[in-house]
Amino acid sequence: MTLSIMIVDDDVVSRSMLHDIIESCGIGELAGMAEGGIEGARMIMDLRPDVVLIDLLMPDQDGIETLAKLRHNGYTGKFIMISQVENKEMVGEAYQNGIEFFIHKPINRVEVEHVLSKVNDQWKYERYVLGNQAFHGQIKYGGIPSRIQRTNGS
Repeated sequence: MTLSIMIVDDDVVSRSMLHDIIESCGIGELAGMAEGGIEGARMIMDLRPDVVLIDLLMPDQDGIETLAKLRHNGYTGKFIMISQVENKEMVGEAYQNGIEFFIHKPINRVEVEHVLSKVNDQWKYERYVLGNQAFHGQIKYGGIPSRIQRTNGS
């Protein structure tokens, strides 16, 4: 299973660089790109990507507001915030709203690849744990999958 990634950034150069990094590093696949928070939120709710690379400051709706609205609407994917902002309060607010990482612009290829790799590892681990919980829940409540029954001679 491959990580699906969405980019939400009003800067065309940033979107292009992030797209190139995603394509070349092989960690995930680009699900889509949006130029602003409102368009991005709509696309995210439709496409349900695993990870969103989102700019903090955008003209129509900032990244924190977009993230908060998406969480309120039930979106559970991971967010990586990207910005030129050095304001520690704004960065802190982004973390308080649930981002996984904050990447400072200008975009550094090695940093983006490293962060995507970390998020990918975390995502895989969570899928593994959820899979085990679902599997053990089936056994606990009597829904043993047929392949296990055959293996045990049942």
